[in-house]
Amino acid sequence: MGQDAICEKFISNPEFPVIARRTLINGRQLIFGGHFHSQLELLYVKRGEMELCCNNADCFIRAGELAILNPYDIHTAFSRSGLLYYYCFILDAAFLSADPGSICTQKYIRPFQEGTIRFGNKTAVTAEQAAILERLLRECRKQPPGYELAAKAHLLELFLGLYRTILESPISHEERIARKKRAERFKVLFSYMDEHFDEDFTLEKMAAIVSYSPYHFSRTFHSLTGRTPMEYLKDVRIQKAVQLLKAGSSVGEAARSCGFNSPNYFCKVFREALGYPPSHYRPK
Repeated sequence: MGQDAICEKFISNPEFPVIARRTLINGRQLIFGGHFHSQLELLYVKRGEMELCCNNADCFIRAGELAILNPYDIHTAFSRSGLLYYYCFILDAAFLSADPGSICTQKYIRPFQEGTIRFGNKTAVTAEQAAILERLLRECRKQPPGYELAAKAHLLELFLGLYRTILESPISHEERIARKKRAERFKVLFSYMDEHFDEDFTLEKMAAIVSYSPYHFSRTFHSLTGRTPMEYLKDVRIQKAVQLLKAGSSVGEAARSCGFNSPNYFCKVFREALGYPPSHYRPK
């Protein structure tokens, strides 16, 4: 997360498997690059618009809508112009279960963890669900006595609502294995691009990292991120450049450090991406 972003994280406790935070972003940027995890993630947009790329589809999550990310969904998100304000909850679905042998665990929670139960990636939020999300954030933020119980109760209500309204058809065991393998492969690439953004990249180099042919790689990458590989790399470099500029680097230094050989080209690409020149983000 780069420029003009305020993020408040309320819970990040290994003994309580729920992460809760709210984020305010001003302007276009890459919110998070392609990644996946084994937890359920909920993104509730309160204001503005978020572009979400997930499961070979590109959609927009607007105010009053909820994005649902199932375990091992590779997802990428971008903010649009203007303000974006959203809540994020990430949880281990096992937190929702009780006795491993209980009917609720066997019928609902374990199948969700294994991928035989999946939710659609977007839904409108009802007034009742909006109230639950607000109570959930409040419990996580203030952490009164028993907040863990309250959070679990609210999350179970949300899980039930999703189960009854946007349940997707199950995918085969073979498809689940294939998705997980693809996610693991691309996780290596996304991490490499994030850490080595200043290096020279070619389509062939990136394809080799995931052991795909360049043609198959290009199609798969676009389906996962909504961007071509080079467009995604540009977004990563611009985000890194913003961080350097805010830390005091000159425009030329930021350009060179982020793989741009020409400062003029860097300024052009930067303004096209964010709507402001690089100097806008340097300390005043």
